[in-house]
Amino acid sequence: MEILDYSCIVFFIIVVLLVGGFFAKNEKTTNAFLLGGGKIPWWAASVSCAMSIMSTVSVVGIPGEAYNNGLRYTIIELFVPFTGLAFFYLFIRFYFMVKTYTPYMYLEQRFDARIRGIISVVFFLMRMSYLSLVLFSCAMVFKGIAEWNIQITILCIGIMAIAYCGMGGLKAVIWVNTIKFFALYSGILVTVIICLSQVSGGLFGVIKYAFENERGFSLNSDFFSFDPHVRMTLWLLLFSAIAQYMFLTSADQITIQQLLSTNSYKKAKNSFLGSILIMIPLVTILWFLGLCMFAYFGQNPVSGGNPPGDVALFRFIRCNLPSPLPGLIVATLLATAISTSGSALTALSTVAIKDFYLRFLRPNANEQIQVKASRILVIFIGLCAIGLSMLISIISRTLGETVFEAASIWMAASTVIAPVFFIGVVFPRCNGRHALIGILLGWLVTGAMVLWYIRSKCMGNPISFMAISVPGFITVLFTGFLAQICAKANYPHKNSDLTIWTLKTKS
Repeated sequence: MEILDYSCIVFFIIVVLLVGGFFAKNEKTTNAFLLGGGKIPWWAASVSCAMSIMSTVSVVGIPGEAYNNGLRYTIIELFVPFTGLAFFYLFIRFYFMVKTYTPYMYLEQRFDARIRGIISVVFFLMRMSYLSLVLFSCAMVFKGIAEWNIQITILCIGIMAIAYCGMGGLKAVIWVNTIKFFALYSGILVTVIICLSQVSGGLFGVIKYAFENERGFSLNSDFFSFDPHVRMTLWLLLFSAIAQYMFLTSADQITIQQLLSTNSYKKAKNSFLGSILIMIPLVTILWFLGLCMFAYFGQNPVSGGNPPGDVALFRFIRCNLPSPLPGLIVATLLATAISTSGSALTALSTVAIKDFYLRFLRPNANEQIQVKASRILVIFIGLCAIGLSMLISIISRTLGETVFEAASIWMAASTVIAPVFFIGVVFPRCNGRHALIGILLGWLVTGAMVLWYIRSKCMGNPISFMAISVPGFITVLFTGFLAQICAKANYPHKNSDLTIWTLKTKS
């Protein structure tokens, strides 16, 4: 990259930090710092929710998956609107009723403090891993484009994210997400257009080349198989669609916190629907971008071998786009990583303050102390995530996994989170003891699946990385179902309006 490219990167960094600094002076209460004072417009929250989900992990992972394995995974997009909206209506209303900062307060009122503590800790550790994965994927971007050292890049991006989030809180996160949406969309479209101009046959040439070389949908008999050794099947994709949006709408502090910032259930509903409408075309373009990269490098092979899927896009950007386009795209991806990291840091600091600090350390802390503690926790959590991100880079390289596979293995323990919320909302007879049994059984089964995956990988016949979480997820749901059948016909929770059935009766 040239000086003009680096100038674009520096400019974007300054803009992000200025936005954080602009909101810093007004963040005097936890409501302002963690929920934007409840004054975020629904459309801004909509864009921000989509961008928080559509992180640098997606920009790295989706084209890489299409490049390496084709379009089988895209079938999940057919189910996104239905699963997303269904689970939104199932869960989000309860968080506005409870008037909470985090969804885990619902678990205490529905079950007990023990379940709230367990699930909030598991979420905290899982999202810490997610944050580390975001930093790692961003480092992969810069390795592909500028050949920067991964560890140094992780450190630099992490420090910038800490500074940005620590100053401006949720308002800064949401407005930077809104800005980056337009920049990211533009950068991806420009890359697709330039790539199509350099591929024989253009749009139809890319599609033809991809399908001729087994990068299409490839709906053969294996796709409908129940064999766990098949890497990607219809049933695993269905499970992924269900599990992803059950988690996002029931337990994901990042998504729920931004929806709560709109200050009403109606506005939150508009925001979530808008985020789905934003994500579908953006994800579609990213899948197609992966096919474009596959066709380009297939028709223009690199001496010494074509790059792997995770870095092919960034090799193309570095070598084929005129200055300052590489700098603009890199700057957009950098802003994406920083703002996504900021979303995660804000969510983690909120959980740390409301679910840990106030409950166990200083229950009577005033607003000023809580805001100060939130900023300190942003720094501490960010530094921990930087260290963990470096560890993820080692694990991914050692096991030879793609980013998606490394994420699935790393976060396997979180498979119990969403089912606990589901059994709380859907099964009125299920109490805290039943939920605890489900959690323990779910972990036991998931641990066995992880061991099976590692052993099968070593023996050269690995089970699908997507199958790791399925049995544990189902185990928790089945435990709740058994409790609903076998338990006494009364409602052991304190508030009778905390399940979908009792809420309907009350209304």
